[in-house]
Amino acid sequence: MREDRLSAIRESEELLIGAFPVFLKAFVRKPAFSRPVQLQTHLRTIGIRRRLGSAAAAATDPEFLDALYETLRAWGIGLRGSRLTPVAEFRASLKAHKGDIAAFDALSLDKPDLDIPSTTAKVWNLVQSLRLVDNKARLVPFTKALHHLLPDLVVPMDRAYTRPFFGWHGPEFQNQQDRCFVQAFATCARVARVANPAQYVGDGWNTSLSKVIDNAVVGVFVAARDLVHSEQPDSR
Repeated sequence: MREDRLSAIRESEELLIGAFPVFLKAFVRKPAFSRPVQLQTHLRTIGIRRRLGSAAAAATDPEFLDALYETLRAWGIGLRGSRLTPVAEFRASLKAHKGDIAAFDALSLDKPDLDIPSTTAKVWNLVQSLRLVDNKARLVPFTKALHHLLPDLVVPMDRAYTRPFFGWHGPEFQNQQDRCFVQAFATCARVARVANPAQYVGDGWNTSLSKVIDNAVVGVFVAARDLVHSEQPDSR
């Protein structure tokens, strides 16, 4: 990676860590999703996942798989540039990879002994193996899906906030997604170890430590827009 790009990522990482509570509060003012169904389906899916107790159990549970499918639809997967596979195929793919998914059950982003390079490679191999959408670009739909199976390990990513946070340009985000994932996973793990996002897990969108990190990333942009707005001269 070029030195200037690495430096920019480090600066973003330090910014996020240094004002983590501030960015979470900014997110509360303006969450990334505004439609009630987007939160409702997410809460239902995460609730089922927690009740089942493991990703392995969730990967074969019909209620969870249907709830996950509904959540991804509500989150915009299967619309515009991506297409969810038929629900039967979606279920079958996750069930077929139950063993691979189970290998991550005890892992958490904030654990100091987490082997980041090895875990990153294994998660990305799982992303490459699953058949959940019919499109080449896999980073967004698969991190959103795996987030609900592994809520303490996989941060959901998107084009609107994750991409600009890391400074990835459009073609890079589209065509070098494995490299993007490596960079993002390492940064999220460091943020988890220092900022302790688990302490903020609770109501609303703060459903897991990885979602809290995602919320704070969104909050960076909300806070920036608020700052720009506050510095504009009063036109009255």
